[in-house]
Amino acid sequence: MLRNKTRTASLFSTTLTIAIPLALQNLIAFSVNMADTVMLGQLGDIPLSASAQANQVFFIVSLAVAGIADGANVMVSQAWGAKDTARIQHILAYTYRLALGFVLLITLAAVLFPERIMRIYTPDPDVIAAGADYLRIVAFSYFFYTVTTVSTGVLRAVRTVKIAMYGSLISMGINVLLNWILIFGKCGFSPMGVKGAAIATVIARIAESIVIVVYLYTKENNLHIQFHTLLQSDKNVLGPFFKTSAPIIINELFWAVGESVIAATMGQMGTEVVSANSICSVMNQMATVFVQGATAATCVIVGNTIGAGKLDELPRQKRFFQTFVLIMGTVAGILIFLTCNFVIGLYDVSALAQEYATQMIWITAAIQPFSAFQITNMMGILRGGGDVRFAMFNDLIFLWCVTIPLGFLGGVVWKLPVWLVFCLMRFEKIGKSITSEIRLHSKKWIHYVNVNKKQKEGTI
Repeated sequence: MLRNKTRTASLFSTTLTIAIPLALQNLIAFSVNMADTVMLGQLGDIPLSASAQANQVFFIVSLAVAGIADGANVMVSQAWGAKDTARIQHILAYTYRLALGFVLLITLAAVLFPERIMRIYTPDPDVIAAGADYLRIVAFSYFFYTVTTVSTGVLRAVRTVKIAMYGSLISMGINVLLNWILIFGKCGFSPMGVKGAAIATVIARIAESIVIVVYLYTKENNLHIQFHTLLQSDKNVLGPFFKTSAPIIINELFWAVGESVIAATMGQMGTEVVSANSICSVMNQMATVFVQGATAATCVIVGNTIGAGKLDELPRQKRFFQTFVLIMGTVAGILIFLTCNFVIGLYDVSALAQEYATQMIWITAAIQPFSAFQITNMMGILRGGGDVRFAMFNDLIFLWCVTIPLGFLGGVVWKLPVWLVFCLMRFEKIGKSITSEIRLHSKKWIHYVNVNKKQKEGTI
């Protein structure tokens, strides 16, 4: 009994060591997003809706890049558990190439065709015009965001997490200051509105990426990565890399596209609905940063455990992580509910948008325990165990066969009340909690991902 308590205390300490800096990093990043929406919200519904809808492109970029980085993270976590640092460098090389190639294509499309992209999300000509101005500029930040995300992803997998928090802190300071100067026209600048917000974002992303890259190539002591190693290739890594990364990339990319379809559906329901959802989304992200940090820590620890061959530790880790995030999810739900009126009061939006935002926030608060449980099961335990194909199918089936059809039918065809449409689009949180738990009980979710075609792939 004493030994079990000691091991649980050690697991708790390790989780906090990884989760707290990641949670603070997310909190800083979401504080920047909230500052953007609050400042643009002072200009009315149209600037807020324009930036929210234009950022659907960044949402696709962020999830796709995160998917590429997370696919590498699963492999790196297990390789780090096995102390195979040479393999980690080859994994990182393929990750940079794939992520940057994808992002450069998206950037080109956003710069050349911003109006066409905006028409996907809204029919309002004023929102389209303002959103195109924002998108044409902010697209240049995608490259730097990708470098930062891939770099901090591999560092997270080897339990180096504080530098990402420091980079985000610098980015936040620059972004908020430049937002204030450029959006409202301070310090001798003319007011630039949404264009000012876009310029501030680009500069902040550049600064953040510089901090991370300088650290990675001059101060990092675990991997000793050098630029020339990123130009090398290892065929023994390429096969497992795509086998592991492809399902996660597909998962995140189609999830991002699906969320954009949902955003387009809400755009058809009215500008007030878009504004309300933007407020609710930022609030939800702010309240759940620690759950997200704990989920990332779960993936790293489970991957390290499998890589080290300590499979007997997994059942205890599973119980611990699930209990931990259920508590965190409940706390997050309570915080969302209690701060609802205060947060909405920060926005200068219409009374109808405030009403919709209140409804969405209450629903979001109620669903938080299920949301925390399923995201830790799916993106923490199952991904850390290399069970990436099940996680992909589970996510996408619920999104494309349940959430999107119900949202479109309820919001566009049946014209149901906004709160009921929002409920229909959040039902998948409960469903995924059930299906992911069934998978974990099957004991088919543990895979060794760092193997090539000539090696036997182990599934326990």
